[in-house]
Amino acid sequence: MKRIFFLIILFIVFLFQTCAVFAEPSKVMSLNYDDNSALVYLNIMESSEGLQKEFKYSKLENPNRIYFDIENSVLIGGKQQLIFEKSNIKEIKLSQFTTNPDVVRAVITFEEGVDTSKIKLINVNGNIVVKCGKLALTNDYFNPIYEEKAENLTYSSVAVNSQVVQKVTIPQNTVNASNSVIADIQQAFENSTLNNSDGKTYDSVVSIDLSSDLKLRTKYYINGYYIKNGGLLVSGLGQITASKMFYLDSPKRVVIDMPNTFVDTKIRNKELKICPDGSCKDVAKIGQFEYNKARLVVTTDKPEKYIPVFSADAQSLLFINADKLKHTDLVNCVANLGKGYVRKIDNKTNELILSFTNPVVHSILRDDKGLNIYLFNVKSYNELDLIKTLQNTYYKELTFSLLPQIGVRASMSLNESDVVKIDQSVDGKAIKITITQGVVNVKDTPVVTAPVKKPSTKGKVVLDAGHGGSDYGAIREGINEKDITLDVTQRVASILKSKGYKVALTRVDDKYVSLQERVEFSENEAPEIFVSIHVNSAVAVEPKGIETHYYHDYSKELAKTVHAHLIKGIDTKDRGLFKSKFYVINHTTVPAILVEMGFISNDEERAALVTDSRKQKTAKAIAEGIIEYIKSQQSK
Repeated sequence: MKRIFFLIILFIVFLFQTCAVFAEPSKVMSLNYDDNSALVYLNIMESSEGLQKEFKYSKLENPNRIYFDIENSVLIGGKQQLIFEKSNIKEIKLSQFTTNPDVVRAVITFEEGVDTSKIKLINVNGNIVVKCGKLALTNDYFNPIYEEKAENLTYSSVAVNSQVVQKVTIPQNTVNASNSVIADIQQAFENSTLNNSDGKTYDSVVSIDLSSDLKLRTKYYINGYYIKNGGLLVSGLGQITASKMFYLDSPKRVVIDMPNTFVDTKIRNKELKICPDGSCKDVAKIGQFEYNKARLVVTTDKPEKYIPVFSADAQSLLFINADKLKHTDLVNCVANLGKGYVRKIDNKTNELILSFTNPVVHSILRDDKGLNIYLFNVKSYNELDLIKTLQNTYYKELTFSLLPQIGVRASMSLNESDVVKIDQSVDGKAIKITITQGVVNVKDTPVVTAPVKKPSTKGKVVLDAGHGGSDYGAIREGINEKDITLDVTQRVASILKSKGYKVALTRVDDKYVSLQERVEFSENEAPEIFVSIHVNSAVAVEPKGIETHYYHDYSKELAKTVHAHLIKGIDTKDRGLFKSKFYVINHTTVPAILVEMGFISNDEERAALVTDSRKQKTAKAIAEGIIEYIKSQQSK
């Protein structure tokens, strides 16, 4: 009996399955093959009723094959077929088996002698998997979506035939801007409509137009390229990977390369106007830059404004001016950032996996100074849990900011020589960030003399109102952390000044101040102590109470003193002291603490936090704790 190759056939539920209700029935979008990882994908947009719970296959002989049916579903774009070379699986076919009821049938043909009784249909994170042999299956399979040093590969072991080619005319008419970023992106990833063989009309993500016996020489085959909602949508078959964007002059252009990608000859070098209504002069063009590398170029007066937005199934890329993704509320399609996992691969390479409750729509922006990842539909995250996970790891300087009308931004400073690679899981619910540190040329590194630290000013306090400006901090029910922290901080300053203490504030109004700028401000002011004021939040609604954080041991006494006054003055839960590596209390060189005055995520505590009474009690307690600590230091 022939040995079965360990091949998985994976059926992925599409990007917005948990975020919107689609018209019946479910839509089977495309059959794709990734030769690099021996995976075949059948993308499905679920109906509101979801897919059937159980899938059973039937065996047939002459030739040796199995089949299974996807009930209440339609196949977009006609029959599809994969033919394998040098594999125990010879062929996979998809077809619309019946139209009333709607049933799509998958047929897998094996070499003679392969024992099909060993095959199992199982469920992994809501995905249908056909398992052959004793393959160890994991739930966290990742595909690369961003690589700065992508290896050029050639994939030639599979040929694809599209038995029914459906020609689709992509509409060029403009679409009114939506009030939601998520709605914009969701609409953009839902393509035009096409008439199916059953006479009904369904939304389509990709239109299949493959010539007979086309060799998939690359991981991604682009056959969709058109304007959608003020941006350029690129779609196709396989798994998209993008490289770091760069800019060119004369004329101004932004360029993004897609390695291991093949562009359909019908759309190569085709120019498209980004704004058909004439509101901008931006022009896009896509071409086959190398035999297995695609290049997308947009000529524009504002190249730095363009960002790539990746769909959760990594089969579509929306390239759009960021200004056109404004004015949103994130209520239709939300995910929460759950856990983080860090692994050190070697002395130079580390990886971080971020997991989410739902598929995440994201953008990756990398420049010579650092990395920014925008998570457009992420509503919340637990900052304390992430800090605990990242502390004492390479990713300890990674910061998270909740940006209203956008989502969450993850930021980290990097050297120009550092190499970034980002993968996402097949279900779109996890992202893996791998960074390999670059080599620093010691000869070219200037010798910098450390500045002489200023002596601290006795009786002087730096107060730091958390967040500000574009960084809103935690948000619930239209209430922003940045507003509460500024109000309470100003009240603390007023009390201290009335007692004769010198006070300096890192911000006095609603403006953005980076963490590094806050530390630099404190070092320049040379205070006796530093106090940062924040509001806590959690994914769950139950947590409430006050926490006080410190990092350096010499800050513990200050933390204990201020915390005692907070617990005495405010009727809420005492959550205690924490030794935490928050940036501002780690990098300041004087005793420094961070106060979490309550949970904005708790309905009862949120209602209290916005009242003048709670704000004044909090300010009074912090001020009294500061005064007691300073006096205790003077008596020593």
